[in-house]
Amino acid sequence: MSRSINNILPSILQKAVCFSGLLIIAFNISLAQGIVDEEQFFQIDRIIINGNKSVDADILRNAIISKETPSKFSQFVFNNISEKLGSKPEYFNEENIPEDLHVIENYYRANGYFHTVVVSSYEKDTANHTAVLRFEITENHHSYIDSIQYVGLETLPISLKEKITSDAVIKKGMPYSSNKASAEIARILNLLANNGYPAARFDQSNSYEYEYMSSQNFMLQIAFIPGKYYIFGSTTTHVEPARPDIYDRLSLRHLDFLPGETFSREKIHSSERSLNRLGIFETARVDHGAISDSSNQTAIPIDLYLKPRVRNELSPEFIISDEDGFFNLGIGLGYTNRNFLGDARIFDAGVRLKTQDIQRWDFKNVFNKKGLKDISVRGKVEIQLQITQPYLITRTLSANWTSTISAEKQPAYILSILRNKIGLNKQFAAFTYGYFDWTLERVSPDILQDTLNTQVLISTLREEDKPQFNSIFTITLQRDKTNDLFSPTDGFFHSLTLEESGLLPKYLPGIRSGLPFTQYYKISMLGRWYQDLTWRRFNIFAWKLHSGYQNKYGESKYSNVQIPLNRRFFAGGSGSVRGWNARELGAMPAELIQLGGNFILDASAEMRVSHFQGHGNIWFIKLENIRGVYFVDIGNVWSDISRFRFKDLAAAAGFGIRYETFFGPFRIDYGFRLYDPNEKPGQQTIFNRKFFGETLNRGVFHFGIGHAF
Repeated sequence: MSRSINNILPSILQKAVCFSGLLIIAFNISLAQGIVDEEQFFQIDRIIINGNKSVDADILRNAIISKETPSKFSQFVFNNISEKLGSKPEYFNEENIPEDLHVIENYYRANGYFHTVVVSSYEKDTANHTAVLRFEITENHHSYIDSIQYVGLETLPISLKEKITSDAVIKKGMPYSSNKASAEIARILNLLANNGYPAARFDQSNSYEYEYMSSQNFMLQIAFIPGKYYIFGSTTTHVEPARPDIYDRLSLRHLDFLPGETFSREKIHSSERSLNRLGIFETARVDHGAISDSSNQTAIPIDLYLKPRVRNELSPEFIISDEDGFFNLGIGLGYTNRNFLGDARIFDAGVRLKTQDIQRWDFKNVFNKKGLKDISVRGKVEIQLQITQPYLITRTLSANWTSTISAEKQPAYILSILRNKIGLNKQFAAFTYGYFDWTLERVSPDILQDTLNTQVLISTLREEDKPQFNSIFTITLQRDKTNDLFSPTDGFFHSLTLEESGLLPKYLPGIRSGLPFTQYYKISMLGRWYQDLTWRRFNIFAWKLHSGYQNKYGESKYSNVQIPLNRRFFAGGSGSVRGWNARELGAMPAELIQLGGNFILDASAEMRVSHFQGHGNIWFIKLENIRGVYFVDIGNVWSDISRFRFKDLAAAAGFGIRYETFFGPFRIDYGFRLYDPNEKPGQQTIFNRKFFGETLNRGVFHFGIGHAF
């Protein structure tokens, strides 16, 4: 079996006949309308699907026309409050059943069940004015692919033919699926377009599926017309408005291709991404001339259209973030010079003042007694200069130099930092990046003696109250295959960071001006994973695993010089275990938690649900941009890995709201403690405490921009 892939008396009599006809038509319309009204009177209470062994019932319910009626509450909201918030009732209509049967059968056929039988039935409850709709499915034989033939590719280079056959989406012995067959066609066309055949097309007239009657399996023949082979031609740059500092070499060296190379659409797209990442162009577009098999030319000319951004820009800044796990609110002033001294170099300068957890400040003490040295005050002020060199020897290697002067206020100390950092960034592959940083850092703690109320904290901080000069080398490897920068719904992100301090000051003591330094090493690992459970961005499952360890080595292992406070691990806060505020969780004496630890382990899981998907707007608020989030977090920080105990892992749960914006989602989370290892025995779990009076009352709100992870 083969299927193709397409006078007065006569006048009075005439008027009487016409009038009678109109009466009959009107009567029939009224009767038909009455039937429809009678049928619509029955709301669809349930749609029952039986026999669907290989397809989820919800997928079929979403595909058919008939729909289950929403809840009474949703109907009430729709009828009395807002049609955008509630949902209208769904009525039974017998005329929709044939189309529903057709939809289900076609879905099965598209997935290799060509002999599926679907039978429908319904029951009406006249007392409750509801109907139950049933679909009984007999799936029958699942067809497999017996063989595959590719036609039209015989003249291609051997290497390209090997690429086509090596990563096939469909193979012999796999269950038949028309979606996978379409994906295979798209894959091959994409390979051809990226290997010199941009005019390649699918040849439907010579493609077919043949079903063997004996086995009910399929032989597939997929045909293509590759077209002519093309190479990249010369590139012409168009800058609008023209600027003398935007010269051809500046942009051309960021292209992924050269004249004479095999034409590739992917290289055009990646070149556009590289140019737009430079930061000096408002828009950068790579275009090419018409591609046709009738053309006599094989070299395709390329046009590069660039619109530069303002070269010098001075702008005020309003800061909202959750850096370091705190809710940061602040102001700043920034200056940017794009194409600083040419070569697409960018110079940034800025001064910023950030408050941390300002909602928890004791303003009575701040304004009347202790001022900004009050124990409730947290914040940071910094002056920063940065130069970014986007092209260093090669397009995939960039460099930056950053100089920072900052002061950070925490409850028990003020940390002054003078830092110079040189960084190299390397793109190894499409999704893999490497970062190397060399940081020279002078850290000076100022212990606030009047905030100390315990002898343990006083004696510990005496060891911390020493300036240090450290040379720190950091190497980071990242692989990012998430599908969105701000709100990923699929893919993963992996990161590994190695850090070492003390090697250079030990062998070049002159660079530290006699200041003590710390020899230590650190390793940090982070993984984030995302999955769309519904394939329509309705329900996104995300989870994270993070661990880090650091320790002193060499002479520092036996000295009282500590790892700097700004290099330690802290737990709690908006990006950690959200039942605690930032830096308030630790498996150590309560007085020492604010000083951090040297080993951290935490994990989080979130369900991000689009409750208002498909709804409209209320004023300027897009309802479909709102997501509800439900999360569970576990983790803690320890002074050393040797002190790790599973019983010390704190646990929290909670819920939140996300509102998607062009710069990422605005976030509000509320977390409460499921298990608090620092509580007294008998009060550690949620089951030992009053839910409303103790658990929820001690919950914590977190605010931020972007997802928690």
